[in-house]
Amino acid sequence: LTSVTIPNSVTSIGNSAFYDCFHLTSVIIPNSVTSIGDLAFDGCGSLTSIDVASDNPNYCSVNGVLFNKNRTTLISYPSGKQGAYSIPNSVTSIGDEAFYGCYRLTSVIIPNSVTSIGENAFRGCTGLTSINVASDNPNYCSVNGVLFNKDKTTLIQYPRGKQGAYTIPNSVTSIGNSAFEGCSGLTSVTIPNSVTSIGYGAFADCSGLTSVTIPNSVTSIGNSAFASCLGLTSVTIPNSVTSIGADAFASCLGLTSIEIPNSVTSIGEYAFYLCTGLTSVTIGNSVTSIGDWAFYGCSGLTSVTCLATTPPQLDSYVFGGVDKSTCVLYVPAGSVSDYKFAYQWRVFFTNILPIGAQPADVTTTTVTPSETTADIAWPQVTGAATYTIEIKKNGELICTLTFNAQGQLISIALAAPSRNNAPQRAQAAGFAFTVTSLDSGTTYSYTMTAKDNNGNVLKTESGTFTTTGESQGFEDVQSVQAQSTKILRNGQIYILRGDHTYTLTGQEVK
Repeated sequence: LTSVTIPNSVTSIGNSAFYDCFHLTSVIIPNSVTSIGDLAFDGCGSLTSIDVASDNPNYCSVNGVLFNKNRTTLISYPSGKQGAYSIPNSVTSIGDEAFYGCYRLTSVIIPNSVTSIGENAFRGCTGLTSINVASDNPNYCSVNGVLFNKDKTTLIQYPRGKQGAYTIPNSVTSIGNSAFEGCSGLTSVTIPNSVTSIGYGAFADCSGLTSVTIPNSVTSIGNSAFASCLGLTSVTIPNSVTSIGADAFASCLGLTSIEIPNSVTSIGEYAFYLCTGLTSVTIGNSVTSIGDWAFYGCSGLTSVTCLATTPPQLDSYVFGGVDKSTCVLYVPAGSVSDYKFAYQWRVFFTNILPIGAQPADVTTTTVTPSETTADIAWPQVTGAATYTIEIKKNGELICTLTFNAQGQLISIALAAPSRNNAPQRAQAAGFAFTVTSLDSGTTYSYTMTAKDNNGNVLKTESGTFTTTGESQGFEDVQSVQAQSTKILRNGQIYILRGDHTYTLTGQEVK
């Protein structure tokens, strides 16, 4: 379809009515049309003229450009028109998306009559190299073809066709929404300390941008601020930033590492979505929540360090698509157990280690007990296909745990006579696990055995550990009434019925 003459029966043209009609070169709008929807001609890359019947009561056209009737609002510039354009002096406002997708437009001159410029007015103008404003315009100005508000505190629009590096003036305090979006020729940008906010989509799709240093004056990074900056390999986020918006760095495929400072309290949904090049992430100690899908698809991640002592709240699929068998989570030493049992953290990581530790640091089996749990770590043995760990209490086997070659838990076998005082849960963490439901103040023994595929023993280690706290043994029993099979302990009576044997806390053993 190359041309359209709209019939007189039509009174309105809907939103995106001619969306992506790339071969359309001309449109004639009759006098019956009284309303034209948003982005009606979006994606019409060959459109060179939008002509309106002279007696149309609401619209008019000048040289194929669509205006309202009195020519005070520029509504739509044909996407296929080439070269420079001077906006008429009658225009007081440039409508939303007025020059949207005008990839052949090379320069624009804005007269002093213009008092408002709509959102995304020059979005997708990939050939635009300068936006010039009349010097006596009361609301806007331009410096080297870049559009600012009059006092140069807000950078409104950087021409998408400009090439090379750019230093933002020190007068700027805010970078507007989509200000640099799609500036594929921008290779580097210097943001001054005067800037306090970076708007929505400010640098989105700047594929040529390789590095960004955000100054310590910035307190928030807006939604999609650097989304799809495919060439971005490094970002420095300062301690002044308190929040990272949704999609802020989504699809930044070149990012290899990111450090989120201690000042940040929240990470928005999809913030680092599909950053497949990321290998390491450090999350500051003030982060309390991480949004849906924030690190989803970061398939290259091998290391995540979370400095928060309390595991941050994770929404859905935060680490979906991360290889759980190779990614190690490093957390504060006193918080290992908390992370192992925290929602989603426990699901997504099989390797949870104290900060500073490495799997290779474990050369012998070690046990760190608490009152009712014990963290057990053992060395990775070359050629081992399975690892088994037996735990005994008073010489009696209570459970056997089996792990595969990667240190992932395969099974827990509980000794039947001791099924109720055996560990109730074991959490694997890759050559380490936490066993729960142990008795406090009690000594246990353990044996770790590593075997190859043929069942040959490659390494065996044994030892003992004692849980902390007060023992629940018989030493604090005050009396036993044999005939009534009652035990009095600390003022509480425990009854023994028939063949059943109970612990002194009333838990059935046998």
